[in-house]
Order: sequence, then C-alpha cells, then structure tokens
Amino acid sequence: MAERTVDVLVVRWYERRRDSPPIVPRWLAAAREHLPAAMPTRFGSSEPLRGRFDRVGEAGLLQAYAKADSLLAMDGEPPIHHATFAAAASSPCGPIDVHSLHAEVGVDDERVRRFALALTHPGTVYVSASIAGAMILDGRELVGPPERREEPYLAPFGDWLGLPPQPPAWCFFGPAYASRVRRRIDGQAVAGGLLSTGGPWVDERLQARLAEPEWWRRNARRMPRGLRRSGLRWLLDNRRTRVR
Repeated sequence: MAERTVDVLVVRWYERRRDSPPIVPRWLAAAREHLPAAMPTRFGSSEPLRGRFDRVGEAGLLQAYAKADSLLAMDGEPPIHHATFAAAASSPCGPIDVHSLHAEVGVDDERVRRFALALTHPGTVYVSASIAGAMILDGRELVGPPERREEPYLAPFGDWLGLPPQPPAWCFFGPAYASRVRRRIDGQAVAGGLLSTGGPWVDERLQARLAEPEWWRRNARRMPRGLRRSGLRWLLDNRRTRVR
C-alpha cells in the first residue's frame, strides 16, 4: 500500500496513577460501547507488535500490560491507527499516567469524543484532542514526526507541568481543574468535569511555561496538589535510578 499524508487527531488522557481504575478493562469496555475500531488488533512493548488480540484476547493483553516497562503500544482498525497505555514503570517516575490515541478523524468526531469521556473518572486530570498535521501513513503505520505538531506533551517522566499555553481543538478538565477554570472557560459540565470546545483559555498562572530553557522552571505557577514530585523527591529518584 502506498504512502500517503494524513492529519491525525491525537487524544491524550492525563490521570493520577493512584486514583485510576485499571486501564485495560476500562479501555475495552469504552471501545466496545463507543468506538469498536479502538479495540486492539496487535499490541506489544516494542516494534514489531507481536501480540494478537484475536488469539489471546483480554487475558493476553492484561499479561502483556503487566510485563511492560513503561508503555504498551497497540494498533486498532482504521481510522484508529495507534494507541498507547502507560504501564508500571521500571524506574521511579511521577504520579501521572498518560494514555494516548491516534485517529484519522476530524476534530468533531463524536465517536472519539464519547470514547474519550467514557474513559474519564474522578482521578482524571486533563484530556486533550489536537491535530498532528501531515503525518506519513505507510500502509497502516504512522511514520516519523508530523510537519505540524500536536499539543505538547505535558507530563514528562510522569510529572505534570500544567495546562498548555494554547487551547487544543477540544479538551476535558477533570474535577481538580474544573473548579479552577470554570469562571474563564465556556464549557459543558460532563462526566464530573468540564468539556471545552473553544472560546477563552485558562489563566496564565495555570499554564505550563514550556519556553523556559531550564526544565525545572517549566511547570505552571499554580496547579492542583499532588500532580508532580517535589524537587527533593525527583533528585532522590534520579539518584536511585543511576545506582541501578
């Protein structure tokens, strides 16, 4: 199959690890109800993806997830090209897990939006949908970085930086943020949080300072508690990782 250039909707779920229900049964239940194409076909922790859902089913997927070091990758059926689960990391990391979905659909696709909201829960911090423009699709595999990047990644090493400086195509604020942004955001109360599809953006103090050259200055000036490690905890975890 020939290569072609596609725009891809990238959805990311940021959630508190300790407050999150298991992702595998949650994903499968939401996919069966709202987005069957998001059911995994192949999966694995490295390329090529060798696990086959049609052969091993949910039990095999759970086993692969339990063994994954940091990420479990999956392919779905078109228009769902790729997805990832954050797995239990082999090295210390921050309190945030991030799951993702790459779909060749428009930003207003209601199937994807219903699926995204079905995965949320009280421990969800933030969900975003943004476009990665002009990616190469080689057969059924997305290749290389896009010409136009999607929303920046907001939780490196599991530590939350804050909300993005610019609004995505649409987003969901979990309970920890909904009360903080409600006065500025023209959103809809859904699933215990706030769904925003456009309009004014959040207070600058809640925004990650991604342009700062020093990594330790990039987090927002204000954020809910418990979404990132303290500087001391980060140093201790980093030292422990080096010792290993």
